[in-house]
Amino acid sequence: MLPVKPEIISFLIADMVIQEKGTNKWSAIGIFDRIRAASFPYIHPCLALYIRLADAEGNYDIRVEFCDDNDQVFAVFEGMTLSILSRLHHPDLGIRTGNLIIPKPGKYYFKLYFNGAFAKGFQLDVEETPQVHKKGE
Repeated sequence: MLPVKPEIISFLIADMVIQEKGTNKWSAIGIFDRIRAASFPYIHPCLALYIRLADAEGNYDIRVEFCDDNDQVFAVFEGMTLSILSRLHHPDLGIRTGNLIIPKPGKYYFKLYFNGAFAKGFQLDVEETPQVHKKGE
């Protein structure tokens, strides 16, 4: 039997996600939906994703692609699996990245896949900020 397609009830982009040992509660620190950078390519040192699912049952291979609005893929996060025994359970997971390269300003997306099938994309806006020059420069 094929697993049920999960419903994504939360998808957060943050500086950091932490799962507390003992309670297994998640914390998302520094939630955002846009990045401002003075120059490009920009390397984001630490970016994390928090995902919570509902109405899922079965085994899932999870992949997230980071791409631009032309579907050019810049990073792939894969190798994660979930085994969900009951549709009444709302599993969640955190994905941590390091040194994510963002080549230029624009619209980017985190595209979420379950067992190779596209589920949903989540937008991240990237803007260039003007550099401020101090007197004498």
